[in-house]
Amino acid sequence: MLTLSAAVIGSAVSLVSVLVTQRFTQQVHRREQDRIERHRHEDLARARASRLLEERQAAYVRFSAAARITRDALAACMHDMRRAGTLEDTRREELKQRWDAYVAQHAETHIIASSDVLGVVGRVNGALRKIYGLVKRLDTGPQNPGDSVDTLEERIDDLWPSLVALREAMRCDLDLQQSAGQSAS
Repeated sequence: MLTLSAAVIGSAVSLVSVLVTQRFTQQVHRREQDRIERHRHEDLARARASRLLEERQAAYVRFSAAARITRDALAACMHDMRRAGTLEDTRREELKQRWDAYVAQHAETHIIASSDVLGVVGRVNGALRKIYGLVKRLDTGPQNPGDSVDTLEERIDDLWPSLVALREAMRCDLDLQQSAGQSAS
């Protein structure tokens, strides 16, 4: 009887051991699968954040370039008006193309820019719109009191600090600011 009891107990211990081992293996496997899934989600989140940062950086570069090119086109109009009093058709067409490209880029920037950058984008946009309106009034009328080529020149000159602030806000948003100890190259 003792042998039979020992055999039953031994079998029960073996069976429990197998069940415990199987349960432990399942838990280890489940934890490993959870870890793999968590890492996969983290990798996807990092890849998405990296892609969005790259897209934002590209949009910032395009907007900054479009704003500066538009500023240059408006300055060219100012020089033509100072020299000839009006714009030639080729200059008008160039201004229209530059303006349309700027407006499209402004719209894209509004979708991707951070809230901090949007305020500076708005100031640059407002200044460019006022300058563009002044150029159009000086070229084709009707003019408002105070509209002159000198006023146009003043507004174009006053735009530079806004363009610099735009660049700095974009660089800050992209975490590209230099520390105080670094020198600009």
